[in-house]
Amino acid sequence: MNETPFDFTAMQAQGNTAGIPVLYVLIMTPLPLTSGTVAQTPPDEPTPLESHYAYMHQMIDNVKILIIGPCMGEPSIPGQAPVPPGIGILHVTSREEAEEIAYNEPFHATGWRRNTVMAWTPKFGTLVESLRDFTTTES
Repeated sequence: MNETPFDFTAMQAQGNTAGIPVLYVLIMTPLPLTSGTVAQTPPDEPTPLESHYAYMHQMIDNVKILIIGPCMGEPSIPGQAPVPPGIGILHVTSREEAEEIAYNEPFHATGWRRNTVMAWTPKFGTLVESLRDFTTTES
């Protein structure tokens, strides 16, 4: 069987012609609970969910997040943190900025989720035109 190796250079060039800068996918995965990862919130402090929402809305207001949300249809797994997995698309200038957002997200910071980022170059689909318009006017 004659296999042609994947041509990353050609794929990148094809992605560049879509006119969309590299975006970053934020993948938020619940972690197993360990002792002390779910503590009572003192009455005068925001709950982890309130902190998470405040952080996400701050990132949205700063146009760092294009879209984000929980994967509510996924089954919960006994022994995992009490939050669902989630996915988001970040509109930032670098991997470092994407990682900073991911690592400062309150559920990640409390040890409830492992947040990872991946560079993503959208090329095809019904949202490509909208992404192109948005990212070129916002850059």
